[in-house]
Amino acid sequence: MKIEDVETNENVSEVTVRVISKAPPRIIRTRGGRKTQLTELLVGDESGTIILTLWGFGEGSDLMTGDVLKITDGWAKEWKGKPQLSLGRSGKMEVIEDDGTVPEVSELMGRMDQSGSEPKAESD
Repeated sequence: MKIEDVETNENVSEVTVRVISKAPPRIIRTRGGRKTQLTELLVGDESGTIILTLWGFGEGSDLMTGDVLKITDGWAKEWKGKPQLSLGRSGKMEVIEDDGTVPEVSELMGRMDQSGSEPKAESD
């Protein structure tokens, strides 16, 4: 599956992406009233980019710009009119070896500049 195939409110069986940028984690209060940490990463592949949301204290703290991630059994939702990717309840994410199949950060950023899109996250 590629980013362009991700549809909101649908399962994301497997997608391999590169971390383009990572926003600083922030503490938020859930609808249920408890506090948790939210980390947002801008990730992409040759077909596009999407925000990956990671919920929970420490989630994503070891990830760096340029890492290649394999996400299995994820979930896509819509937030403020844009699709977002998350791990949902049963999703898994692992950093995998960079075999060169996912474009480099500079190439992904160049594609975004051409499309007029700007990353929402800050670079490491």
